[in-house]
Amino acid sequence: MNSSSSSPSPEEEAQLLQQLRQILLSEDREALTAIRETLENEAQLSEKISPIIRQHLDFLKENFREEYGTIIEEIVTKKLSESQDEIVNMIFPRLNTIIKKYITAQFQMLKEGIDGQVKNMQNRFSPKHIFNRFFGPSESEMMMSQLDHPEIHEIYLVQRESGLLLGSYAKKTNTDQDVIAGMLTAIKSFAEDAFNLGKEDLEMIQYENYKIFLQNMPAYYFAVAMTGSISTSEKENLSNKLITFAEQNIPFDIKNVNSTLTDQISVVLGKDFEQFNIQQQ
Repeated sequence: MNSSSSSPSPEEEAQLLQQLRQILLSEDREALTAIRETLENEAQLSEKISPIIRQHLDFLKENFREEYGTIIEEIVTKKLSESQDEIVNMIFPRLNTIIKKYITAQFQMLKEGIDGQVKNMQNRFSPKHIFNRFFGPSESEMMMSQLDHPEIHEIYLVQRESGLLLGSYAKKTNTDQDVIAGMLTAIKSFAEDAFNLGKEDLEMIQYENYKIFLQNMPAYYFAVAMTGSISTSEKENLSNKLITFAEQNIPFDIKNVNSTLTDQISVVLGKDFEQFNIQQQ
């Protein structure tokens, strides 16, 4: 009589463990198989994921500002701070044009109002030739305005910070254009610093019969050398023409000044101003 049963052999123990493992892991294997089938099947995967994505999108629509508003504001603020010069260069020509047009329109309205009142006075109190004698332009002034009309001889486009020549136009070729550009920048900077102009810019340099009209922009300036007398309206015409040229032909952000850029701008500058009449409205 045996007092105890015989112990199982190692092979039997391994078989029992394998059976136990299959029993315990069968549910996990079925779940893994289902997950694998879902991942490999595009339709099933879309059916599972789409509701989650839609739910998250709905959440973002309702809570985007609270979740990401601060981050977006920091990014935008940083980008604007880094791009201030580029933004100013981009909007300045258009803004300057709008302001000039508004001021011109207001002055025109004022002039028309004054002209209307003057005509009423003329009709009521005196003949036309007597009125013109006292209030109108004299014959000498009219003759001088015809004889001493402004004439453009040279135009220089100069980078403000460096003083480098960006482009030029001249009726007579000048071999020292780069030197002239540097000289103009030095004179301009000296005058503005010497008179403590602060944010104001020098607008006119006069040397005997020559006048140099300066149209200042954020990153560069135009220097127009001319002879003759120039009226306020003619300055306005010239200023508007230069601003329009800059808006249409000068890159907003000029980083590298080279001969190719200078030649391109010079060609367009010559075409635009060769036939330009400063007296035309």
